[in-house]
Amino acid sequence: MDDILKIDCTTITVLRNTRTNKVYKDEQEKDADIADPNTDTVADHIAQDITVQVSPKGLNLLQKAMDDKKSNT
Repeated sequence: MDDILKIDCTTITVLRNTRTNKVYKDEQEKDADIADPNTDTVADHIAQDITVQVSPKGLNLLQKAMDDKKSNT
């Protein structure tokens, strides 16, 4: 397991209603909208957009690992 490359990254998750484009501040707000009888929102209307941000240093490490893998095959 020591040969696993670990790269620090930041993930950003955005919860969004695909019908209204409302962006929820957190899971609780999303759940409250789904549970609210005054809205038509159901779980199928929710999209979860995830962005992964990798630093240039992390990208360089990943590129090096990919290059090393190519040269070993």
